[in-house]
Amino acid sequence: MKPMHVSLLQAVVLLVTAPAWAQQAPESAMPAIRVEGLSDPDDQSYRAMVRGMDAFEKYRALAPAAQLRYRLYPRLPGVQAGGTRVRIEGDSASIDVPLGPDLSFTLPRDARAWDERARVTTNRTSRSFAWAPDVRTPGVPANARRLGDLRLECEIDRAATLMAGFKPPAYHVIDALVDVCTTYPGAWLYYGERPVFNVTLVHGQRRESLFAMSLYGNMLLKPFQLFYDFYPLLIDRTYTLKISDTSWPDDTLVELEYMDDAKDAVAATGPAVAR
Repeated sequence: MKPMHVSLLQAVVLLVTAPAWAQQAPESAMPAIRVEGLSDPDDQSYRAMVRGMDAFEKYRALAPAAQLRYRLYPRLPGVQAGGTRVRIEGDSASIDVPLGPDLSFTLPRDARAWDERARVTTNRTSRSFAWAPDVRTPGVPANARRLGDLRLECEIDRAATLMAGFKPPAYHVIDALVDVCTTYPGAWLYYGERPVFNVTLVHGQRRESLFAMSLYGNMLLKPFQLFYDFYPLLIDRTYTLKISDTSWPDDTLVELEYMDDAKDAVAATGPAVAR
């Protein structure tokens, strides 16, 4: 691939908005794993995902009652969610990982898999899925997320480096010096369960809806969206938050209004009539 030439405007946009969910180069000593005849399975480093589990414990004060699962989001046309399987595969380690209906799972800690630099593999080809941590505090409404849970997901992905994307050089400098999840001025990517219509932060009487720039990957110029896991199928489910804004406490609710909710509301009340 030829090197990409980035304009000054594009560089500024990427510096400010590039999320931390960017995939780094695989460990050189990782074994090549083959799953059900696939030469290029969609997989991740077991060690990296365990580091994400360690980060969950380290920063658990952000969401004391939450549990951690990892989750797969189909991101390419034709990827079949049904029949997807996940395994931990090393030189000798081979462990089935049960999947939930939403393609979420928990990983066991296994010393042999760690020593063998095992891979967490799927039976789908490379880049079929967006991989992400999924932190949920009990009692949060189905149409909302808790901000502390999302902040904790950032810390987990900072350790596990699951999500593909672009990190400008300045990001790596900042990450080496400080906790980027709490200090990086840019916005961070998250996915709704369905296509998103509106996103509103709510804490007490304070409410603030996101601007259109914070929805659908709009913070990135179109050519750069190709490098991110939300492209192409997750674009309409994507929203971004500036989680380093401490004026919003961890108990803030991130209310998600979905496209089908808006359609149902219009169907129930009828279209607006100009007067």
